[in-house]
Amino acid sequence: MPLQNTAPTTDAPARRWWILGVVSVAQFVIAIDSAIINVMGPKLQSAIGLSTTGLTWVMNIYVLLFGGLLLLGGRLADVVGRREVFLFGLALFTLASLGAGLAENETALLTARAVQGIGAAALSPASLSILVTVFPDPKERAKAFGVWGAVIGIGASVGTILGGAIVNADWRWAFWINVPVGVALAAAALALVKLPRPSGDRPAKDVAGAVTGTGGVLLLVYAIVSSSDEGWTDWKVLSSFVVAAVLLVSFVSVERRSPAPLVPMRLFRTRSVVAGSLGEFLTAAMMMPIFFLLPLWMQGVLGYSPLQTGLAYLPVSIALLVLAPVASQLIGKTGPRGMYLVGTVAFAVVVVMLTRLPVHHGYWGYLLPVTAVFGVGLVLCLIPTPVVGTSQATDEDSGSTSALLNASTQLGAAFGIAVAVTVMNNRMTDVAKTGAHHDVVLVEGLQSGFTVLLVFLVLSIANGVIGFRGIRPAGEGAEAGAGAGAGADEAAAPAEQATAA
Repeated sequence: MPLQNTAPTTDAPARRWWILGVVSVAQFVIAIDSAIINVMGPKLQSAIGLSTTGLTWVMNIYVLLFGGLLLLGGRLADVVGRREVFLFGLALFTLASLGAGLAENETALLTARAVQGIGAAALSPASLSILVTVFPDPKERAKAFGVWGAVIGIGASVGTILGGAIVNADWRWAFWINVPVGVALAAAALALVKLPRPSGDRPAKDVAGAVTGTGGVLLLVYAIVSSSDEGWTDWKVLSSFVVAAVLLVSFVSVERRSPAPLVPMRLFRTRSVVAGSLGEFLTAAMMMPIFFLLPLWMQGVLGYSPLQTGLAYLPVSIALLVLAPVASQLIGKTGPRGMYLVGTVAFAVVVVMLTRLPVHHGYWGYLLPVTAVFGVGLVLCLIPTPVVGTSQATDEDSGSTSALLNASTQLGAAFGIAVAVTVMNNRMTDVAKTGAHHDVVLVEGLQSGFTVLLVFLVLSIANGVIGFRGIRPAGEGAEAGAGAGAGADEAAAPAEQATAA
């Protein structure tokens, strides 16, 4: 049954949009925090003596706990309360940001980053679940998700700009800036978000599911993020994959029998959830390697400073700011499928250009068109996926659904970066043996790394063509479905479309 919201916030339309602002800013902070780390590595090494391995784990420990605990965070939002879990995650993230800025050694910084990851794992699914709850109308929800999707992309691109500016001044403020924002968000959430506590016979204990599911995802993320450093054949990586597989198979078995499962198994029989999750995974698998690897070319070959590197991504932010409102209006007319496929084609243009990355080239003739088209692809892929993924969310499992979508994003980002970096490093090793110049070695390695993204592109197109077929936001009638490739019967019965395997 489509979501029936009982929150008092639905009686105050203006309040809904203020709530959207609160949860979007929270997601924006998470996205920025992840992006800033990409440009502050050298400063961290010189400031607190961070080792090369420690520098890698400044990002990895965050991704590991963020991605690994999302399912648990989403289920807690359903059982404990979305507002309560949102505030808990926000408090953890804010306090950990303060601790990261105060860190004087590697251990203190990694500990703070770990707690940030735990906070984000509670904050992110609770935020998306709140949106699902307070926007029951499909047209309004599409607009809300338009803002949500744009915020993720803008945060990733703006994060590099802010990161370059802040790191040049004092790296500690890259973390401390989260503290006043977190306090303001907590005050706003307490005043605005008035959601009822979960009621009814909903037992919260699923210890076996929590242990197997969380442990399996944690080990899976660990294996993926470690593979880029240790190699895919390293015994620790391989054993982590094996144990993760055993735990996840056990998790499925446990959840089928649990009266209060961490993740209801019916979600995996819902085509909208599967298609939306795959869309999140594949979009992140293409997006994050570009954000992660392209700065290596800018700084290592073109000689850009961290601030110049961030400013080079400005066209991405502009494209998101300009197109996101338009895309949010159009999705009701075009449907999520067409928008997602056009976005994937834009990604294809970018990836093809990156596989031909030049050794030296000017900004206007190459980097500007790459980043501009990249921004278009982000808008048109990031907006439809949560619309599809939550189109049949119910009040009982909106948190779990949101967590699946968020977990898919984190896994896709980790997997995409790990595969691209591994291929890049292998190619650089081979080219270096020929005695080629450093710039040539790096560029050929990057070209190979970007070539891997073509596989994700093919899978993304297949998901759009097959997975998104006929799916419309819950409650959307034939009028909204006209012209989107869905027949009258499909528009009148979205629940049957979304649950057809």
